[in-house]
Amino acid sequence: MKEKEKKLRTKRVPSMFEALSAVVVLLVIFFFGSLKDLSAPALIGIAVCYVVFIGWRCGYTWKEMEEYTADKIKSAAGAMSVLLAVGFLLGAWMYSGTIPMFIYYGVQLVSEKWILVSAFILCAIFSTCTGTSWGSAATAGIAMMGIATAMPNVNIAAVAGACYTGAIFGDKLSPLSDTTILASLSTKNDIFAHIGHMSKTVVPAAAIGLIIYIIMGINTKSTGSGLPENTLQLLNTLDSAFHWNIIVLIPLLIVIYGSVTKKPSTVIMMISAMTALLIGIFYQGFTIQDGVSALYNGFNLEMVEHARNGFAAADAGTDAEQLLNRGGLASMLKSFILIYICFYFAGIMEQIGAINVLLGKLLDSVKTRFGLIFATSVSVIILVAIGGSSSLALLLTGEMYSEKYKKMGLSTLNLSRTMEDFGTGMAGFIPWSGSGVYYPSVLGVSIIHYLPYCFMSYFVWIIAYFYALTGICIKPLEKEQETEISGEGESL
Repeated sequence: MKEKEKKLRTKRVPSMFEALSAVVVLLVIFFFGSLKDLSAPALIGIAVCYVVFIGWRCGYTWKEMEEYTADKIKSAAGAMSVLLAVGFLLGAWMYSGTIPMFIYYGVQLVSEKWILVSAFILCAIFSTCTGTSWGSAATAGIAMMGIATAMPNVNIAAVAGACYTGAIFGDKLSPLSDTTILASLSTKNDIFAHIGHMSKTVVPAAAIGLIIYIIMGINTKSTGSGLPENTLQLLNTLDSAFHWNIIVLIPLLIVIYGSVTKKPSTVIMMISAMTALLIGIFYQGFTIQDGVSALYNGFNLEMVEHARNGFAAADAGTDAEQLLNRGGLASMLKSFILIYICFYFAGIMEQIGAINVLLGKLLDSVKTRFGLIFATSVSVIILVAIGGSSSLALLLTGEMYSEKYKKMGLSTLNLSRTMEDFGTGMAGFIPWSGSGVYYPSVLGVSIIHYLPYCFMSYFVWIIAYFYALTGICIKPLEKEQETEISGEGESL
């Protein structure tokens, strides 16, 4: 009887109502749950139960859905291991004095009026050189947030927004960035041609964002000559807790070298963490027991008491505790669980065809240049929201829209640019995405708080739509000389 039931149970594509309801349920549950400060993994788990129900209605068994999502999670193992490695790294860098050294000298060199500009530029340089926004946030971002925390008149959420957009700047334009590579590959464009076209929206948007940060900085109240008492206390605590030497920066240089040379991120972070552990033991004079504890539970100022006579963690002050008592593998476990559950939701939505149902009619309705670019942007945003990953959005959108751009006489460079305009960085605005979990964890500021200060992202969108309306910086198909798609399109 069971075999007959299996044969009778045919698979079908979900209806528009079913596909849309899964997204609505996710948004509603997460929105109201967040207002009550409920557990994010549990909220997503409820949404997963609903999409499993939709999948069952469409003829899929739990075993089929489980196997499909298992493959999807397997494909994301690298990114998830990076998340855990970051926690490992942060604990080690605190233990070695790498991040404390950045904070110690940064507080004295960067003024309150220029902290926003400095945060954006430093993170932009790191991400452009390394091609990784996550790595930039975990290095330059953490350092700048530490410096900002020690400044009493600085808007911490604004600094987080500057760090985030600075990290995204390089993620959009670096030839080493995985999203930049994916956008060019999925549209079959030369990567440097894509970067050149991409810069026409990103560079002016970044310039506008910097101008706003400068204006905000000018209007920031300065403490005047001399540092405030709580900042001086922080500096005294750092100076008495750690030894300063160029050797302390070696773990950071290892990460930069590994990123530039495209070495495996997780391996490089682990090597950097082990190097930091050795520096903490042999240069800072901390115990090996505390070092191992820092790798898992994070660094704690009480560890300094074991190595420095007369140092009392209780007298360090709240600023020092908030800055230094952090990191460790355990600090990333909640984020790891949340991302794991998110992949179940995205995997089942993809398997049952709900994504194609949601976007298919949108693509068919496009008739104009602006409509095409607008539809592309909506598709990317929906895919990032559903899949929780810009990589999935870039791959699927590139495959879905390439022929449409050609038929309408537009270069697919416009497609790859639009995909990155709205896809790269969008995940950091989605609370249930990997980036939406990662950045708040690393920067210490929730999405809702840093969201208003991500000026570059918003102006990229405005400029992209302006170009679509006016035709400025829109590349027509017939002007391409040396690409595979030359001659395939029709005049708009």
